[in-house]
Amino acid sequence: MRRALRGWWQSLAVYADPRIRPMLFLGFAAGLPFPLVLTTLSARLRQAGIDRTTIGLFSLVGLAYSLKFFWSPVVDRVRLPALGNLGQRRSWILLAQVGVVAGLVAMASLDPASAAHGMALLATATAFCAATQDIAVDAYRIESVEASGQGAAAAAYQIGYQLALICAGAGALVAASHLGWTPAYLVMAGCMMLGPVTVLLIREPDRLGTGSLRADPALVRAAIARMRPTVLVVAIASTALVGTLLAFALVAAKESPLVVEVVFGALIALEIGLLSMLRVPALRPALETLTASVVLPLAEFLGRQGVRVALPILALIVLYRLNYMTMGVAANTFYLDLGYTLDQIALVSKLYGVALTLGGAVFAGWLVRRLDPLPAMLLGLVMLSGANLFYGYIAGFGAGSAPDIAWLAAAVSFDNVANGIAGTAFIAYMSSLTSKQYTATQYALFGTLWSLPAKSIASQWGRIVDAWGYPSFFVYTAAMGLPALLLILWLMRRMSARAR
Repeated sequence: MRRALRGWWQSLAVYADPRIRPMLFLGFAAGLPFPLVLTTLSARLRQAGIDRTTIGLFSLVGLAYSLKFFWSPVVDRVRLPALGNLGQRRSWILLAQVGVVAGLVAMASLDPASAAHGMALLATATAFCAATQDIAVDAYRIESVEASGQGAAAAAYQIGYQLALICAGAGALVAASHLGWTPAYLVMAGCMMLGPVTVLLIREPDRLGTGSLRADPALVRAAIARMRPTVLVVAIASTALVGTLLAFALVAAKESPLVVEVVFGALIALEIGLLSMLRVPALRPALETLTASVVLPLAEFLGRQGVRVALPILALIVLYRLNYMTMGVAANTFYLDLGYTLDQIALVSKLYGVALTLGGAVFAGWLVRRLDPLPAMLLGLVMLSGANLFYGYIAGFGAGSAPDIAWLAAAVSFDNVANGIAGTAFIAYMSSLTSKQYTATQYALFGTLWSLPAKSIASQWGRIVDAWGYPSFFVYTAAMGLPALLLILWLMRRMSARAR
């Protein structure tokens, strides 16, 4: 018993590391904008009389987080004028944080009931700045801490992130309930100033502070030599065909093809640009830059893991957060539809619930440090699926009056502890997959892979609830976790076999 307690204390002592502590504050700055452009915003829209389907479509604002891979090479390699003296990571973090503060102030001044389009544009711009901040913060976290400390760094980041969710969730809802939405968003903009203060106090990671941002020219030339224009022509045609078929299928089903158009349009633009660079000698410098920024990070990951393992890993990243994200964007509207007040939601879901998430995050940090991210991910996923089924049970109580608040507290307890474990372990796992040579680009790729499908599917939650009802919706979200569960078991079995 004494030995176990000593081991637990030693595991917690890592949070005193001066390289770990800043992750609390950077996590706070990263987490604060998220509810304000998505979940808290959905409550604001609902109170303004916006219908559920439109609120569901507003969650497409989160595509800024999902598509950040496409500009992550800029954050990875482009040096900002003037601000660049702070260092590659700190300068980009600071610029993005200033953009978030400005966006929140602008959102505070609009009434969504009369300016829904303008609110959508401001939320998108704010989300873009927040996603850019995420790119730089993730790279800073991975580069500042050695591999053995990534679990603790992820846990510290998650704790800060979850505290921000309390602030931007419970804090914003309580402020809106008593002061109105405009003062609530202005207060949140003030809280966001913690981010720039932190950036000015921390130092740049040593690798980027002393190293070069240029890729090996020999590697770039070798990668270009393997590129074939005919392969790109086939890729462009295939991408266009698949995108067109999916868009027509969505239109026929009376669904919005926006997500498909954005994703496949970006892929086609990238492929056409690459083909043009291959065929036009004058574009050779641009081709070398694109190869160093995008192609080499992808090739390095595939080569290091091997294609047979890399593809299941990428599939797991795509699938792992589907159930949580789909349920998450529906949560506030679900609570309001059950009859709970803003104060009740703030107390139970945004304050008590997020506090439990912190406990789950700390436990996951210890679990990852003692074992491996995959077992912690498995535990978190099983618990999340169970929580979704419990929400479905509560939804089946019937409409007209809210169930006793104890039921909400029980469901939120289960859900948030599970999310603390799953989220922290997932961050640590993705961090362990990156190479420090291409940190920002590779981690942003992983972020795009998991968040783009999750947010795209989640945007349709309003239609699903309207068609099926809440109980069936939560069974649907629970079932989403099954493919990821099977992939985790396969990867754990493979790791166990290799260790023998």
